[in-house]
Amino acid sequence: MLTVGEKRPLRVRIELVEDEWQGERRWVAPSRLEVLWDDRHDYIALDEKIRAVKAWQPARLDRRTAEHVFFKLIPLDVAEFNADSAGTSLVYDVPALARLSGLSQDELRAAPAFVHDQELMVPWSTTERIGRAVAALRPHLLLSEVEREETEANERALNGVTLTDFDGEDHQLSPADALERFEKRQKPYLDKLREWIGVERTADLLERRDLLVRLGTVAAIAREALDLLEPSQKRIASRLREQLEAAMDGVSVLPPT
Repeated sequence: MLTVGEKRPLRVRIELVEDEWQGERRWVAPSRLEVLWDDRHDYIALDEKIRAVKAWQPARLDRRTAEHVFFKLIPLDVAEFNADSAGTSLVYDVPALARLSGLSQDELRAAPAFVHDQELMVPWSTTERIGRAVAALRPHLLLSEVEREETEANERALNGVTLTDFDGEDHQLSPADALERFEKRQKPYLDKLREWIGVERTADLLERRDLLVRLGTVAAIAREALDLLEPSQKRIASRLREQLEAAMDGVSVLPPT
């Protein structure tokens, strides 16, 4: 900074010292200056550490999985996923996280992790190790949720579902559409969670897709026929509906675990 202007709004005159700017001078707002000149070395050193820890660019699916695992299994006063594109995390209590994850404190502090303001900032490589470790140690807390979502998806893939959009309008998804929606939106995420937990699927959903879509279609036709029969033959329709529901009970369109 060279000088402070006298006019309002307040401006300061700076000189850009990098070679690419060739000593260019500008008037800028004081808020543009992040540190005093005398503190520049510490600022640059910290910036280099941050750049090093943010060198990773994990896929969005991996980041989503990490965020979910951290939120579900790690107390916020122990560690927190930053949810940034680099997949970094902040560790507030290294000994507690070591006990929780089974990782050593040296593993948690592995370079390029660094401490700033008493917080340990770790890169994606460490974030992923933490997430996988705690998921494997406490699988039941995640599996119950995964299985609940799969049960709901299974029901929708058999019977279809009505979804309400942001404008309050209802849209009916057929069993085939519901299954396709699950495969595209939910299945990759649930599979990634299972991978982190350490549970692999024993079959692939797509191998049974055609048969299951046909089964859902047949069930829908049968229910429609029963709806038409019911006004004139209530007793028969009721009995056939019970038989249909009993036959469909327990049918799963999702692969076994």
